[in-house]
Amino acid sequence: MAGGPGRGPVRVALGGLGTIGAAVARLLLDLRSEVEVVAAATLNQADIGRPLHEVAGSSRPGPQVVGSLEALLETRPEVVVLATGSFMAEVRPQVLTCVEAGANVVSPCEELAYPFRRFPEAAAAIDSAAREHRVTVLGGGLNPGLIFDSLLAAASGACWDVRAVRGRRVVDTTGFGENIHRRLGIGYTLDEFEEGHRTGSIAGHVGFPESIEIVCERLGVQLDEAVEETFEPLIAESPAPTRYGAVPAGKTEGFVQRATGRVNGSDFVRLELVLHLRPHEAGFTPSDSFTIEGGAPVRLTLEPGLDPVAATAALLVNSIPALLRADPGLKTVKDLPATAAWLGNVVLR
Repeated sequence: MAGGPGRGPVRVALGGLGTIGAAVARLLLDLRSEVEVVAAATLNQADIGRPLHEVAGSSRPGPQVVGSLEALLETRPEVVVLATGSFMAEVRPQVLTCVEAGANVVSPCEELAYPFRRFPEAAAAIDSAAREHRVTVLGGGLNPGLIFDSLLAAASGACWDVRAVRGRRVVDTTGFGENIHRRLGIGYTLDEFEEGHRTGSIAGHVGFPESIEIVCERLGVQLDEAVEETFEPLIAESPAPTRYGAVPAGKTEGFVQRATGRVNGSDFVRLELVLHLRPHEAGFTPSDSFTIEGGAPVRLTLEPGLDPVAATAALLVNSIPALLRADPGLKTVKDLPATAAWLGNVVLR
C-alpha cells in the first residue's frame, strides 16, 4: 500500500480528462479536503498547460494539466484515477507504468473490472507488478462495478435457491458527447452500424462479460461458456437532438444490447441495456430494474436510474479509502468492502 502511515491529504493524480475524468476532478477539487490533486494529464493539446479547474469546470484551483503519464507521475501521487479507455490492450501499459512508479490505481476501464477469464496474461502481469511494488489496482465504477454486478449480488443475499438473474438499464444518452455516441453506435446508418460491429469500431457497452463474471463468482456458480451478446439498432424516424447537432432521421439514435450468461445449460443471467437519445418517445422509461428469481424473489427498481457520469465519478472517488487499505495486487469490486459515501474522517492509510 503506497503512502504508508502519516498525516495530511492523500496525493491523487488524474490520468485522462474526458467526461468521466473531468467529473472526478470536480469532485476531488470541490468536495474532498482529505485529498490533494497533485497532477492531471490529457492528450488533448488544447488543454495541456491550462489550470485543471478551468478544464474541469471546478471553482477551486488545481495544478496545470500536463501532456503525459510520465510527467504526471513525477509528482509522486499515491493514487492515480486512470480514466483513459475501456479496453485492456490500451490501458494495460498505462496501469503498469503507474504501478511501477509506486502509485495505486483505480480505473473505470470496463475490461479491467474482471480480466481473469478473458485476459489472463494481462491480469497476471498487473497483479504481479502490483504485489511487487506494494500497491493496489482496482477496476470499478458504475457499470461494471455496481449496477449490473455488485448491486445484483448484494440483493441476492435476500433470496435463496436463486434460479435466474435479470437486469435492465435504460439510459437517456442526450448528455453524452459526440465521441462517446460514435463509439457506442449512435449516428450511423443501419449498414454502417452492422459493419462497425463486425469490424469492432462500434463497441456498444463494454463490460457485460465482466459484470456477469462478477455475479457468477459471487454466487458460486461457473459459466458454461463465454457470455453471448446481441445488438438491436434503433433508427430515428425524425431528427434526434444532441449537444452537438441533430442525428438525422434514418440513422441510429440508440440500440438495445443484450447479454446472456449460461449455467448448467440455462440462461442464468440475462442483462439488457437500452441507450437512446429520446427514450420516452421510443416507449422506454429511464430506470434500473432487476429481478432475482427463486425462493423469496427480489425485485428492485431505481427511477429514473443512476446518472452514468455522476455515479461513475462518485464511485471512483469513494473507492479511494478502501483502495488504500487493501492488500497489494489486482482487485475487483468483489474483493473490497462495498463502496460507501466518503463523508466523515475516514482513516485512509
